[in-house]
Amino acid sequence: MKKNIKFISILLLALSCQSKNDFLFELKSSSETNIEFENNLIFDQDFNVYTYRNFYNGGGVSIGDINNDGLPDIYFTSNQSKNLLYLNKGDFKFQDITDISDVGGNRAWSTGVTMVDINADGFLDIYVCNSGDVEGDNKQNELFINQGDMTFTEEATKYGLADPGYSTHASFFDYDKDGDLDVYLLNNSYQAIGSFDLRRNERPRRDKDGGDKLLENQNGKFVDISEEAGIYGSVIGFGLGVTVGDVNSDGWEDIYVSNDFFERDYLYINNQDGTFSEKLTDAISSISAASMGADMADIDNDGSADIFVTEMLPSEYERLKSVTTFENWDKYKYNVDNGYFHQFTRNTLQLNNGDNTFSEIGRLAGVEASDWSWGALFFDMDNDGLRDLFIANGIFRDLTDQDYLQYVSSEQVLMSIMSGEEVDYAKLVEIIPSRPVKNHAYINQGNLTFTNDDSTGLLMPSFSNGSAYGDLDNDGDLDLVVSNVNMPSFVYENHTDKKESGNYIQFDLRGSGQNTMAIGTQIKVNDGNSDYYIQQQPIRGFQSSMDLRPHLGLPTNSPVNIEITWPNGTKSFLDSVSVNQILVINQTDMPKIKPLNNNPTNSKELFERLDNNLEFIHNENLFIDFNRNRLLPHMLSTPGPKIINGDINGDGIDEIFVPGSKDSKSTLLNWKNQSLIKDDNFTLMNDTESETIEPLFFDADSDGDLDLYTANGGIEFSKFIPYLSDKLYFNDGNGNFTESKLELPTNSNFFNSSTVEASDIDKDGDMDLFIGERLISDSYGVPGSGVILLNNGKGSFKDVTSLNAPELKNIGMITDAIFVDIDNDNDEDLIVIGEFMGINIFFNEKGLFKLSKSELSNYKGWWQSIQSGDFNGDGLLDLVVGNHGLNSRFSASKEFPIRLYVNDFDINDQLDPVLTFKRENGKFYPYDLRHNLIDQMKPLKKVFPDYRSFRSASIEDMFSSDQLDNSLKIDVNTLSSSIFINKGNGKFDFYELPQKAQFSPIYSLFLKDFDLDGDLDIIAGGNLYNAKPEIGRYDASFGLFLENNGRGKFEAADSGYGFKLRGEVRSIILSNSNIVVGRNSDSLAIFKYLNE
Repeated sequence: MKKNIKFISILLLALSCQSKNDFLFELKSSSETNIEFENNLIFDQDFNVYTYRNFYNGGGVSIGDINNDGLPDIYFTSNQSKNLLYLNKGDFKFQDITDISDVGGNRAWSTGVTMVDINADGFLDIYVCNSGDVEGDNKQNELFINQGDMTFTEEATKYGLADPGYSTHASFFDYDKDGDLDVYLLNNSYQAIGSFDLRRNERPRRDKDGGDKLLENQNGKFVDISEEAGIYGSVIGFGLGVTVGDVNSDGWEDIYVSNDFFERDYLYINNQDGTFSEKLTDAISSISAASMGADMADIDNDGSADIFVTEMLPSEYERLKSVTTFENWDKYKYNVDNGYFHQFTRNTLQLNNGDNTFSEIGRLAGVEASDWSWGALFFDMDNDGLRDLFIANGIFRDLTDQDYLQYVSSEQVLMSIMSGEEVDYAKLVEIIPSRPVKNHAYINQGNLTFTNDDSTGLLMPSFSNGSAYGDLDNDGDLDLVVSNVNMPSFVYENHTDKKESGNYIQFDLRGSGQNTMAIGTQIKVNDGNSDYYIQQQPIRGFQSSMDLRPHLGLPTNSPVNIEITWPNGTKSFLDSVSVNQILVINQTDMPKIKPLNNNPTNSKELFERLDNNLEFIHNENLFIDFNRNRLLPHMLSTPGPKIINGDINGDGIDEIFVPGSKDSKSTLLNWKNQSLIKDDNFTLMNDTESETIEPLFFDADSDGDLDLYTANGGIEFSKFIPYLSDKLYFNDGNGNFTESKLELPTNSNFFNSSTVEASDIDKDGDMDLFIGERLISDSYGVPGSGVILLNNGKGSFKDVTSLNAPELKNIGMITDAIFVDIDNDNDEDLIVIGEFMGINIFFNEKGLFKLSKSELSNYKGWWQSIQSGDFNGDGLLDLVVGNHGLNSRFSASKEFPIRLYVNDFDINDQLDPVLTFKRENGKFYPYDLRHNLIDQMKPLKKVFPDYRSFRSASIEDMFSSDQLDNSLKIDVNTLSSSIFINKGNGKFDFYELPQKAQFSPIYSLFLKDFDLDGDLDIIAGGNLYNAKPEIGRYDASFGLFLENNGRGKFEAADSGYGFKLRGEVRSIILSNSNIVVGRNSDSLAIFKYLNE
């Protein structure tokens, strides 16, 4: 401990030598502020992190004006010592008035703190949560009632708030809109983590000794109404954060609860009748695993509340490699199957879609990893109109250190810490590593991304926990206070007021009745260009509460119009209000305007979701790719269904063909009015053994009807298995198919097909084929080939690749291709894309294909889908290409590419694909953790006997230069789904699709002038659920409508114009005036196209 304090002292001294103007925030010294609070912890044999798991969770901070002098005061909770109250004397001078005020507390272990006017006398009271008394009964919560003379009396029992549980925090709000403040009390389970049977559904069973509680204010007495209100209060509740706000914009406050350990989080939607419905699994697709602090705010100024939750994923590479472990696939699936949902080790940022769904975009935003994170606070640090993000980090004793865990699990060490039958906890705890971790301060860039910015001055290495913001000096910017374990607290002065840019408006709200601070008020501000939105709810972050004056930063000093929705639903309007002031608004003085009950105006709808009564679900066969190769980041075995349509029986109406996965038959669907009916008489010979990756209807034998080609493949199959062979079925004209005897696509080897495309390559009047190879089984990374098949006009095909397109040999892991006249010379060229591939254009020169030297081949991506169209009306065909997207743990650029090394590194006749990324030092480092790599390549255990030896190891430290020189090396430098505008002569302009198109991998694209404005629009879909737990699901897409502005630029329509859906989209077609979407392991989704 002394070593860490010395380190911090030196760091503070070094920082103090810098100019105060170097950083946005200035760390004030205790000699300046007179704040000397330290949350110092001392463990002993009976009470330590092993006997009380929350020992190092730290304390909270509350900011509020307790004496109504206009200056916010500060209250700190201490775990083992006295809580402290500091009176703000102005000019960042504070006075410790704890003893005078009698608010130090008498319980064993204080945690969260809230300032609230609980008795509506106009003075802020202080509610302190307590915990930690493992054996005794000294953890009742305390309520200090403000007497109006800077003294307080403790009256928790009188008010019904002396809860005896392991309380973490409390949030006061008027959930039932009866005019007074109720409270959600967050408790942490007393039961040991290892004592639970996860197969038992404990969630609905109430914990008589603890559990979360919703307490209704009944004439000044708080009464537990949790059960009738629909609030869980079970023993598996490990609540570390409670965040209240209106998430569905109905004017009623909802609740988000973040739970630590295995229990999932809760999202309670207010039913407006005194009850809540827990809707997390309906609204959110992925959550943090060990959820901690949280906050709720509008990060993109769209008027909806977004949600951020912290976790423990390190942002620093060396810590990631030494303290992190992830669940394997089997454990992840076990948790999901037992009702604990999709939880991942990372921070999550839930972007509110405005339709009761959220897209998790933490990875795209760049905020998914901030280390052992506690408090998360959204506030506008620089007054530019965008909320930034502060995260308090650190744990004084890091129990996740993998070398420590290995060390203490050895038999020799276990014997040394045992004394008889007792554990010597002192010995066990003293050797736990202790290292300060930097706090994070992310500046909002305005495009759903954030940058951790050292110039804020907030990136201090520390053991930080609770934190709170407030305008401590009333200069119009928000200052910050941070509580630390075993080191001085931080008090930061914000110097935005001294910068040339940045404006603000601040609200001092005076509510009516029993809600004097107007908790629950919603404020919208318009500056003539943009809207800004804030909710009055001071309880945020971790165990803390903020200055009760809502604050909005603004980019200009233009006068603003203000709309205030008070907690009782009435509205007030103020026009042309000057900014850069603290605006005092008294609800009782404002004209009362009842809200109109008009339905919200809907944007134009182009699509209408149809009820699908079809009893059809695509069934993906059970196969775990990671069991075969532990180093794959994503499963490759869920590519379907790629549905197709065509009139196969000549009746003038489309049929839809749905290819089957392994062990499942393909299905034919017929239209009946606006419904699809399964054709029970349809069958294909030898269909179930193979997996059809992509089918194609085309006239193979020139008889005027549609025949069927099935490109078959699948990672499940060995490269020696004949089930990989493609099949051609001839149509008799009535929709009955007979299998051809041809060996397709080639008779030289079995071919793992991914795509099939048809074109009259040689202009002889019949349709020829291109077949792309997805990969070579058991050899991920090794390039596959493309095949050109020429048709003799009667449905007999010949492989002419070696003569007509030799450069298709070993071109890569092909995912898609199109024939298109890209050079405008009246023949169709071939464009091929894939994983670790560029966009490869093969120009058609009289039936011979030559690989272009276009710059498009340099855009190496994880490309998945491609379509072409003239997007800007210049007569040249442009390209839209679906890629992996940017909402991912992976990032790549030309300067810092992803590189895959493929070799049999451990010489066991199995290829090892090692995925790496380039760092600033020019070296490549593995994504995988030590134990993953050792599981795949056992000899590495001798090279890296512990995590310390591995944490800074590059690929060059792992393998010899000969091994690396002899390895296959392929790169990725582009992950964004993109548009390529054809400028002619092989030149293209590149730009990324809008940010919303980067939320997930895009597997299907469909082009049409949907809005009938004369240019091509795009609908797209994707998502990939089966990724390693350390990578996390890609599930943020709910369908995408991209509207063309007529110049080849696209904008993502927030409403989707009615095209919205969940699931893993694999194909989109237009059939019978309907958009039909094929989804993996799901039903077909059908949308009526309203302009057809």
